[in-house]
Amino acid sequence: MICPNCNKEIKDGSKFCIFCGANVQSQSNARNDVQNNAQSVQPQVNTPQYNQPQQSVSAQSQNPQFQPNNFQPAGVNQGVFVQPAKPKKPMNKKLLFGIIGGACALLIIIIVSLVLVANHKTKINLSDYIKVSYDGYDAYGTASVEFDYDKYLDDLMKASSSFKKAYNSDMTCKNLYDSDITWSSIADYYDAVDIDYDLDKTSGLSNGDTVTVNFEYDNDAAAQYKIEYVGESKEYTVEGLKETKKIDPFEGITVEFSGTSPNVSAKVVNNSKDEVYENIYYDLSKSYDIKIGDTITVTVSNDPEYFVEDYGCVFTSTTKDFKCTAVDQYVSKTADIKEDTLNAMKKQTEDVINSYFASDSKYIGVSDLKFEGTYFLTEKVDNSWSFNGTNQVYVIYSGKVKSNEEKKQFDETTVYFPVRYADIIEYADGTQYVDTKYASIEGETTLKYSYFSSVKGYTDKSAMYNDLVVAQKADYTEEITDGLK
Repeated sequence: MICPNCNKEIKDGSKFCIFCGANVQSQSNARNDVQNNAQSVQPQVNTPQYNQPQQSVSAQSQNPQFQPNNFQPAGVNQGVFVQPAKPKKPMNKKLLFGIIGGACALLIIIIVSLVLVANHKTKINLSDYIKVSYDGYDAYGTASVEFDYDKYLDDLMKASSSFKKAYNSDMTCKNLYDSDITWSSIADYYDAVDIDYDLDKTSGLSNGDTVTVNFEYDNDAAAQYKIEYVGESKEYTVEGLKETKKIDPFEGITVEFSGTSPNVSAKVVNNSKDEVYENIYYDLSKSYDIKIGDTITVTVSNDPEYFVEDYGCVFTSTTKDFKCTAVDQYVSKTADIKEDTLNAMKKQTEDVINSYFASDSKYIGVSDLKFEGTYFLTEKVDNSWSFNGTNQVYVIYSGKVKSNEEKKQFDETTVYFPVRYADIIEYADGTQYVDTKYASIEGETTLKYSYFSSVKGYTDKSAMYNDLVVAQKADYTEEITDGLK
């Protein structure tokens, strides 16, 4: 069949033209109705005969308006013939759907734009208001941070009209009696405007070090003013610190030890005349109760940071060790007693014993003196400054004691004579000294003579050991010659 709209051939029975989209059936039905109506009202008349001039085919073709079919005969008294109306061209559905889709898309774009505008927040980068400054000397520099609040508040007011209103009214407290202003709104304002910031390091800095500025803020509070803070941690490189002069604080420094080991004292001696060194002060790890061989640590007590600020100098070190040597010392063990020192004590012991018996020879006498050994006691470190001496040596002899009286008071008896010496010193030059002036016999026996007098010494070695050694164990350690316990 032929489409009545575009005159293209389409499939028989089609409802719509596949080329122009016209409703084929509705137009065909309309034409049929018009033709039927025209036929039903057509009058029957006698058509008059006219002598029509002969015209060539070419004349007809040159005058297309002159067509027999266009001739309306005269004498028709009823104008009931109706020219059929041209059918309306149907709407293109694809075009219709495109228009509707475009309108919907435009509406969505408008809605999204309105939402974005309504929710748009101006971003404020907090790093724009930060200034980090450095001061001091390299390795001891300091860093400080400043926040430009004036520019910060100015930018906030430019970014948000609601913030500007809050700043000019609520925060200046000019209109506190305004019903729109509450203390809650003031608190909200301060929550929004309050920015915390700090540096992770502020001292002990060197050129090239990095410091980090950290921020704390409340974007929920700022959202009421359509403001969003951007404040990620940011690193800054330290620069511009002044150079320092490096010095050895122990140049010209000595430690002076004095006294007798283990009771030596120490002090720092500064031999420098330089003003910088004269203003350096020192601490000692130990200043007394020092013994030979001990190591003393001297530490600079000045604050290096303040010293750099005052003199522009940095210490190459702050501690140094000094060993206690070449001082006098108390002998601390039997093996350290030199032979000539021991011989001097032995000779003095014999003299003391002989002198004692010589003074009472009318009543008592002694024979067969024999060196038995020694008790050597050394003062414990935790019990220094004992009244009995830093060290004690009991030089012990034995002898046979008899009664010289006419009537014998006791039988001949072996007696042990301990004679005490204290504080034996070895000088720094290696020589030793022992004071023998006050040596005397220790102890007393049960051997009686002359009006109830008793012979000095001990007849029982165990009793002698108990009285002279065991009784002093709390303060002294001992070395005992074999056979004397």
